[in-house]
Amino acid sequence: MERKPLQALVGAIQKFSTEDGPGIRTTVFLKGCPLHCLWCHNPELIDFEQQVIQMPNSCIKCGFCVRHCHKEAVFINAEGEIDINRKRCDKCMECVTNCYAQALQPVARLMTVADVIYEVEQDKGFYDNTCGGMTISGGEMLAQPDFVEALIRDAADRDIKVCLDTSGFGDGDCLEALARMDNVTHVLYDMKSIDDAIHQSYVGCSNNVILENLIRLASVPEINSKIQMRMPLIDGINDTWETIKATAAFYRANHLTRLTLLPYHNLGISKQKHIGGKPQVFSTPADEYVDDIKAFFEEKAEMEVEILGRI
Repeated sequence: MERKPLQALVGAIQKFSTEDGPGIRTTVFLKGCPLHCLWCHNPELIDFEQQVIQMPNSCIKCGFCVRHCHKEAVFINAEGEIDINRKRCDKCMECVTNCYAQALQPVARLMTVADVIYEVEQDKGFYDNTCGGMTISGGEMLAQPDFVEALIRDAADRDIKVCLDTSGFGDGDCLEALARMDNVTHVLYDMKSIDDAIHQSYVGCSNNVILENLIRLASVPEINSKIQMRMPLIDGINDTWETIKATAAFYRANHLTRLTLLPYHNLGISKQKHIGGKPQVFSTPADEYVDDIKAFFEEKAEMEVEILGRI
C-alpha cells in the first residue's frame, strides 16, 4: 500500500525575507502553535485547523457567501458588513469558494513537502549568493516534527541551508535531533519571558519546558554555535529591569552569545479581528529604553545584540 505523503497546513511562504536568519531567505510559516501569546503578530497561525480570514476592504456586498452557508454562520451585521458566527461555522469553506472578490480566504494551504520545496527552490540563486536559505517558522514548527524533518532532508538534497525558528515548546529529543541536522545552520530561539508567572499569564503555559530545552541545546557545542536568541519586548510586561537582569544572567550562564531584541508592534491586531478574535493592545517600549537594554546585554551578558522590527 502506497504511503500517503506528509502534509501540513502552511499559512504563508514568504520570499525575500531578510529578518528570519542570514541572507535572503524564504520563510515557511506552518499553521498551529501550542502557545497563546496575547501579543502574537501571527494570530491566524495559532489554531491547528483551517480558518476563514475576512478581508473586508475587498468585499463587494454581493451576498453569495451568505446564500451558500448551509450553517447560516455567515451573515450581514448591523453595520451592513459581512460577518461570521465562528461558533456556528464548521469550516467547510463553501463561503470561500463562493466569494469571487476574495474577501473571504482560507488562512492556510494544505501542502506536501514536495509542494513547499518546489516554491522554496525557485530562489536558490539568491540563497547561494547571500548565504541565505529556508527558514521554517510558524506557528510552532516543533509541533509538526515529522513534516519539518522531511522538509529539512529535501532541502539538504538541493543544497539549501535551513534556519529553524522556534519557541522551544515541544519534545526536547525532537528539537535536538532537528538542530543537529547538518544543513541546519541557525536556530532562532524565541523566549518570551524568563519569569514563569508572566509566561503563564501572557503566553498560557509554564516556561519550564522552554528553559529546559534551551539549556539542553546550549550544552551541545555544535548546536550552541547555531543559536540566536530572540526576545520580544512588551512594555511593562517582560521588559522590567528585574526581568532583563535575570535573562542576561541566564544567557551568560549558558554561554549564549547572540540576541535579537524585538520591540512589540501591533500588526497582529487587525488579523486577530479578521479571524473573529478579540485582540489585546500592548505598548511598545521607548526607543531609548530598548537601546539601554541592548547595551546591558552587550556589557553584562557579553552578547552580540541587534534590534529588529522598529516601526
